[in-house]
Amino acid sequence: MNWEAAATFVLALVTLAGVNVGAVRWLLDRHEHELASDAQRLEDLQRNFFELRAALPLEYVRRDDWIRFSATQDAKLDAIRDEIAAIRESL
Repeated sequence: MNWEAAATFVLALVTLAGVNVGAVRWLLDRHEHELASDAQRLEDLQRNFFELRAALPLEYVRRDDWIRFSATQDAKLDAIRDEIAAIRESL
């Protein structure tokens, strides 16, 4: 084996190693970019979730309030029914 063949072999080997290192670096950079993107989306999702948790007590009707409202409406309907029954009896 002469020096030219050895140099060509070493050059090809170094080129192949360089291409592999470049490909691995590209894959790692892409993976890091995706992780950063996912982290940002997760942060946005957590912020939206905490905002929703803060807004829910202000916007939703509590069960006790609904029961009280329903009882008031039932009492009013009963009073109207009694008045209608009284009117019918008087006719």
